[in-house]
Amino acid sequence: MSDESKDRLQDEDQQLAIERVHRLLHTYTEGTLLVDTLPYDQFYMIDPRTGALVMCIEEEMLGAEDIVLVVPQDLFRAPLRLSIELSTSIEEEACDRYLAYHQNQHNPIWAHGYINFAKLDSGEVLCQHEVQLPNEFISEHSGLCRKLNNDRKALREVCKLLSKTDIEEPTAVGIDPLGFDVRGPFGVVRVEFPARVTDARQAEEVLAALLGGVS
Repeated sequence: MSDESKDRLQDEDQQLAIERVHRLLHTYTEGTLLVDTLPYDQFYMIDPRTGALVMCIEEEMLGAEDIVLVVPQDLFRAPLRLSIELSTSIEEEACDRYLAYHQNQHNPIWAHGYINFAKLDSGEVLCQHEVQLPNEFISEHSGLCRKLNNDRKALREVCKLLSKTDIEEPTAVGIDPLGFDVRGPFGVVRVEFPARVTDARQAEEVLAALLGGVS
């Protein structure tokens, strides 16, 4: 195999690893936060403007030297571990988005969790600029969620079709090129698109087809 072919395969493997990290981060909204090895249950969501994590934390966490978020929880073979740095410099908009997902402020201090690096269980290590990315749909984010929420009955059917989950009174709270997040009575469910969408126009077309197909 030529050096060029090897480089191409390495690039493809890297892209697959990056997409896997993004899918894992979006699939879950809760993990285990290891603060100097002490474990805490931790809710989070992804700030669409920065790609950083939005969290509510305890004050004592701010002085920690080593902070790792394990997704979805601290198991021996957890698929994803993120080394993060906490910052209490956070916009009100990000806090409001967290409340849209989780409805409660679980701890007293709002914080961004900035990703230093991510490590997958398959061994790949990815740096910040590969995994902490703004949402490509940030300008259209609210409008796309409104389209999903205009017909809650159809949204419920789409969730059953794509996520195999029956959500009573579903509310779409987030959307990105890989799928959308729907809040229900018992938490947030991830609904992935059949294939990655490239821009907001294609997202509108896919949503129209999905909602129209179940109406």
